Amino acid sequence: MKSQDNLQSWEELTFANNFLFCKILESEPELCRQLLELLLHIKIDRLELTQSEKTMQEWIESKSVRFDVYAKDESRIFDIEIQTTLKKDLAKRARYYQSINDMDTLSKGERYDKLKDTYIIFLCLNDPFKDNMPVYFFENTCRQKSDLKLKDGAYKVFFNASCCDKIKDKEEKSFFKFLKGEQADSALTKRIEEKVRRAKANKKWRRIYMTWEQEILDERYWARLEGHEEGLEAGREEGLEEGRKEGREQGRKEGAKQNAIANARNLLNMQLGSPEQIAQAVSLPLEQVLALKEELAN
Repeated sequence: MKSQDNLQSWEELTFANNFLFCKILESEPELCRQLLELLLHIKIDRLELTQSEKTMQEWIESKSVRFDVYAKDESRIFDIEIQTTLKKDLAKRARYYQSINDMDTLSKGERYDKLKDTYIIFLCLNDPFKDNMPVYFFENTCRQKSDLKLKDGAYKVFFNASCCDKIKDKEEKSFFKFLKGEQADSALTKRIEEKVRRAKANKKWRRIYMTWEQEILDERYWARLEGHEEGLEAGREEGLEEGRKEGREQGRKEGAKQNAIANARNLLNMQLGSPEQIAQAVSLPLEQVLALKEELAN
């Protein structure tokens, strides 16, 4: 899941919204297949699996990942991520996603040649590398001989919708214009537009989105208030970094205050010093220590 700093109402959602993007492609595997063929210029006979919000974790202490749309055919794995805001860690995220997919593919004792080709795909509304290119396609090559490819089947593809006018393929250009919010003008985008319209009439999905939206707001509040280092994924977006710092500082101060109050109560109970001495020892105002003493007396 990606940036949700400005949560949209249900009526405002477009295909670029993470929730609708995931739900539609999961429920429409044929549409997902067509989109992958368009983006990667490859042939896919049939997708064996199309799953949204797929979570993977290699062991209990390792960092888990949640893929927006995870799909695979007989020999390849596809992870499609919708990215509405830019993040500095996209390259490292792509590397980690690749590694998790590889670990999940092989069982103990299997040969390495059983690894499936993997495509990690980011659909970005803005330019992730600031080089004014509509697509950045990466595969491992030899530094000393650039035309010598490693052929390990690991591909990372970053699309930049902001430069889609440079795309030569008409259908592909039309898709990214639609993703940016422009009018649907191709068979594929018109079909997606219809799916979005139907999705908005889906009362179950609407309830799920409303519940999810409230959870986002609640968790964001507690992440700020308690200084939760992980928070929810939206709390990891750059726009909330300052809020998390403030939250951690507030949490630290509140924790120190509660410890001081607990220590003051213990000292008062054990009658170890006057209120003035205890206030100085635990760094609390004398008035607060006197109030605690009165509270204990009652």
